[in-house]
Amino acid sequence: MQGDDRARTVEFWRAVETLSPATAPKLDRRGGPRADQLVFDLDPREQTPWSDGHPLTARPLPATLAWQFTVYGGLYELTAIHDTLARAFGHDATPPDGRSSGQAALFAFTVAADGFLVEGSGALSACAFALGRLSREGPDADWLDGFEAEERGFADGLDRLAPPSRETRGGATAGKVVHELGEHAKEAAREAAGAGAKATGAAVTTAAATAVTSLAGPLVGGIAGAVAGTFAEKLLTPKKKTAGPGTAARTPRFELTADALHEFTAELAEALGITDALDPRGIRVHCSKVRVRDAADAGDSTFLNSFHGADLARIAKAVRAGEVGTGLRGFLSDAGAVPVGDRVDVRTTPQAVLAGVEPARLPLGRWPGDPARPLVLSQQFAVDRIMVQLGPADGLFAVNGPPGTGKTTLLRDVIAAVLVQRAQALAGLSAPADAFSDALERVKISERYSASVRALSPAVTGAEILVATSGNKAAANVTAEIPGVEAVSGAEEAAVAVDYFRGPATHVLDKPAWGLLAATLGNRKNCGQFAQRFWWGQEPAKPGDPGIPGMRRILRAARDEPGSVDDWATAVRRFRDAEATSTRLAAEREQVARALIDRPVLESGLREAEAALAQVQHQQAALGQRVAEARRGHAAAAAALQHATAVHRDHRADKPGFWVSLSTLFRAGRAWHAEHDRLRRQRDHAAQVLDQWSAALGTLAAEGSALDARLREAAVRLDRARYELGKVTSVIASAHSRWPGHVPDPAAFAGDDAFQLCAPWADPEFTAARNRVTLEALRLHKAFVLGAGAPMRDNLTTAAAVLGGNPKLRDETLLAVWQTLFLVVPVISTTFASLPRLFGRLGPEALGWLFIDEAGQATPQQTAGGIWRARRSVLVGDPQQLEPIVTLPSTAQAALLKRYRVAEEWLPDATSAQRVADRLNRFGTALPDPIGEGSTWVGAPLRVHRRCDRLMFEISNRIAYGGELMVYGTAERPPHPGRDEWIDVPATRSEGNWVPAEGHELGLLLDELAGLGIEPGAIRVVSPFVNVVRGAQRVVRQKAGRGPAAVEVGTVHTVQGQEADVVVIVLGSDPAKDGARRWGAAKPNLLNVAVSRAKRRLYVIGDRRRWQDQRYFDTLAAALPVRNGMAAVADPENGRR
Repeated sequence: MQGDDRARTVEFWRAVETLSPATAPKLDRRGGPRADQLVFDLDPREQTPWSDGHPLTARPLPATLAWQFTVYGGLYELTAIHDTLARAFGHDATPPDGRSSGQAALFAFTVAADGFLVEGSGALSACAFALGRLSREGPDADWLDGFEAEERGFADGLDRLAPPSRETRGGATAGKVVHELGEHAKEAAREAAGAGAKATGAAVTTAAATAVTSLAGPLVGGIAGAVAGTFAEKLLTPKKKTAGPGTAARTPRFELTADALHEFTAELAEALGITDALDPRGIRVHCSKVRVRDAADAGDSTFLNSFHGADLARIAKAVRAGEVGTGLRGFLSDAGAVPVGDRVDVRTTPQAVLAGVEPARLPLGRWPGDPARPLVLSQQFAVDRIMVQLGPADGLFAVNGPPGTGKTTLLRDVIAAVLVQRAQALAGLSAPADAFSDALERVKISERYSASVRALSPAVTGAEILVATSGNKAAANVTAEIPGVEAVSGAEEAAVAVDYFRGPATHVLDKPAWGLLAATLGNRKNCGQFAQRFWWGQEPAKPGDPGIPGMRRILRAARDEPGSVDDWATAVRRFRDAEATSTRLAAEREQVARALIDRPVLESGLREAEAALAQVQHQQAALGQRVAEARRGHAAAAAALQHATAVHRDHRADKPGFWVSLSTLFRAGRAWHAEHDRLRRQRDHAAQVLDQWSAALGTLAAEGSALDARLREAAVRLDRARYELGKVTSVIASAHSRWPGHVPDPAAFAGDDAFQLCAPWADPEFTAARNRVTLEALRLHKAFVLGAGAPMRDNLTTAAAVLGGNPKLRDETLLAVWQTLFLVVPVISTTFASLPRLFGRLGPEALGWLFIDEAGQATPQQTAGGIWRARRSVLVGDPQQLEPIVTLPSTAQAALLKRYRVAEEWLPDATSAQRVADRLNRFGTALPDPIGEGSTWVGAPLRVHRRCDRLMFEISNRIAYGGELMVYGTAERPPHPGRDEWIDVPATRSEGNWVPAEGHELGLLLDELAGLGIEPGAIRVVSPFVNVVRGAQRVVRQKAGRGPAAVEVGTVHTVQGQEADVVVIVLGSDPAKDGARRWGAAKPNLLNVAVSRAKRRLYVIGDRRRWQDQRYFDTLAAALPVRNGMAAVADPENGRR
């Protein structure tokens, strides 16, 4: 794919994201004023909830809480997106699917309890903006361009309604709008703002907006900014009062009424040209209780648009300019550019796996966990390939991670390897301060303090590790495991002894930590909380209480008491010593690894030598027969010659005399001469024959000599082959004796399953040495951080301020700040949605490593920004588990595909980030396609499942992996109460997909499990359907309450990456309709995820007769014993058929 093709793909992704708006919250009045949140529609003449006397706000709240209101204006149906695209690009024959249902909003903003707008909360729908331009200008225009400036102007215009103190601090928002319109639009913007202050009605606003558009087109500020500015002025001017001594400082100078909001909605829709296309109307308000200290922060509450649109626009421009990077360039390769012929199937070529896990390829360090729980073969192979392939270079690597195969465990070992690599670079410094170079910028942190940010030496950068996932919970799960003491169980004493900033780590994690290895960032709340706890710590609650020192206090103490810091030379020496020990032990094991690699070659050589010797011996035997035959021929020839000679001699004696000849008229003489000549010729022929036999014997003698030599050579070769093989065999046997169970020798294991369970080269001595390397690397990092002095303090001070949202830095300064933070906290996690906000100003390959967890759930466009900014990307996921959720209807996707001239392989419905990366991996395997006849290539597979008991493992392996990929490796455990069952509930009525009889059966089962002593927190209830989850939640609340250990209930889409001892799948579905069941069984993914969450017990509640005929569910039905449910008897309308 050339640059333009790659850029078009990114532009296509941008269009998909732009036209995939978030749905507006659904109506929810449950609980009334006592509820923590409510969602309702606001009629034009209805009282707003933030106004005085409203029933919602009349009820007092605790002093720590306040109401916050998110206003969603101009609701429109998602079907309108499809219809508008169809009008522009042509109709698609594919029928619209269920994703077309629901509503989105034209705009949103947040109002505080006092009636003021929360500054910066204004959001404009990118989808509505784009469709408006598409409707006006047609499909050939750059109808996505200009939105970011448009939304900025919109938000600035609305910020006039923020509290006065904020308004003053931020400057007059109308002035900002005017400035951002640019020179060509200044006068028009002033006229628009002036018209808004003096007139009312949509006509004036639209005229003003039209004036702006006619002059500036889609310039900064644009239509929406003018309309928002007009709206703000209309509210402010008539109500403006001079605050007297008794006026509350935060009393609004305006009244934000429902009628005004409806009028604003109509004006904005008209100005954007979407009234006819989308018909946006109505106001919806989401009321929520928030902490008082958070009341002035909208956070992500006004989420309307994709977080990736603007970022993808930037990346597309960079791709066109050739600023793409190795990783994204490969990621954007089309199918024809993938070198399929170079692929190595690790299941059919075990020698490639053996070569891949040689000790020389193992990272010198490993995750410092329990030496008795090392990586198994496929995990170690993946780690080694990642480090061999990406350690010295850039690019992508894909790991296929079926359920329960240890993806996080693998990730931790890669983290350790990267840490050790950076420690090697740090060890090359004469002093920690040498890592910093020239000052980049003097940054004002507060009125009293500024920091000088310095650049870092390239030698110590490139090891930044960013983990990106789809959701905040998934991101937190990954980075919460890494620093927790459970992560070093079995080696806790040594890990804790390093004391890699355990105090701040425990404070950040909010539970015991062994070191400051990771942080969960992402949304603003997470960033602010991390900055507070990491940098400032916790002040003493009372005199004598030390509090929890943050890095600020720790670095100051290191400055004030330099003797308390580990000596740099000592830290380097300790690391070098650990490194040398690990290298030596690796070299010892490498000899055995080479022996394992050489053994098949030597065995083949031995077989060849034996065959060669046997061939020579066979040739010798044949020669012996030929010699005997020649000797017999020679003897016969000699006898014949002797006879012929004697006959010839005797005949000569009988020569007739003269008289006899004369008497016979010389006939006798002539006859004698004739006979004599004949006998002479016969004698000569016999002599010739004898000579031939003599020559043959000579030749055979020469052959015999040659064969004797060849026999000696073959014997020597055989002896040498036996010796060499014996030597290798002895080395391997000795290794088996020294390191039992850790020599990856296929011949020593009973089949491939047993071989996969091997932990290669993970004997206690080598594992302990590798643990020590990692811990000494961390000790060296700590000495570096504490010894770097002012440059470290200043850079980290600025990092904390950046996370708090304060200073604005130059791009190169911001990069240095992030690099410094990663030097202290090696791993940072974020969501895909927050990544552009956190790292949006960083350029291509600015960061070292990107790990994408659950990449099978991510669309390619979600990951593009991270891959572009990272030198090395590792994507871990499984196409047989949950797939990306794409909200744009397939018909709309097809229209955009055609518009951007992009290949069908990039259709969002047909791929994921994991699938894109898998196809690029050289090392992987081919899995049978569960819904087709072909196969799917996946990246390096993790093969040993160690989560579920065998029944769940067998179901998962059979329905999703052809019954062959995964190997059962779950350790023996004590028996668990209960038994795996399908609780059959034949149903005749339902409420949508919720079957009340199944809910009744769920309640009975929960009582039964409680009676067996199973804690509620060990139980998880899942369903494919949202309304079944709601029904199940009601049942659970009745049975188990809402405590922290309550039974968790969720859709299958919410549980990937999680597990529970007991899983209950409530199937539901309308008995009169097959559509929901066909949807749930269309692919194995949903069932695979649901089943593989259960560690010990699996229960299924549902109509077995209706579900067992569905694909994949037939396997589930065949595997589970059946119990007839009681609910059919309890519910007279659910009689058994």
